[in-house]
Amino acid sequence: MIFLIYLVIDMSVLFLFIKLKKHLHILETFVYWMLSSYLFQNFSALCYMNFKTLVIPEQLSYEFAHFLNRILLFPALMVLSLNYLLIMKTYKSRILLITFFILILSGLEWLGHTTGVLIHVHWRIWWSFTFWLVSILALFGFMKFFRKILYRGD
Repeated sequence: MIFLIYLVIDMSVLFLFIKLKKHLHILETFVYWMLSSYLFQNFSALCYMNFKTLVIPEQLSYEFAHFLNRILLFPALMVLSLNYLLIMKTYKSRILLITFFILILSGLEWLGHTTGVLIHVHWRIWWSFTFWLVSILALFGFMKFFRKILYRGD
């Protein structure tokens, strides 16, 4: 049942991602997707294996739900945040947008904890907010760097 709930959530976000107007080149989308997936997977692996602050129940439906979140849900939302950061012109609107996405990403992480997909042990909520803030800012910095290289000839 949990897997079906997350499948619906993941597919809804993926459908939204596909339907919305993109301001990113297809190559950029792919690179940012891979980088954001890499960031979250490493974060989750470090917390699970090294720090023992995350527990993934050994039930196939929970593991598949967590896998879908790592591969689809969180990267799609992070790339969407970059897509909208491109069209925001003022610092105030960018800060509000980053705050909005941090709240969504942290909320989804909390939902994972509540449903038992990704259980936090001795967790502080500010760790989630900090991780998502650092991740979005790192992706945004990388986007600035990558766009300079990508559009150098234009």
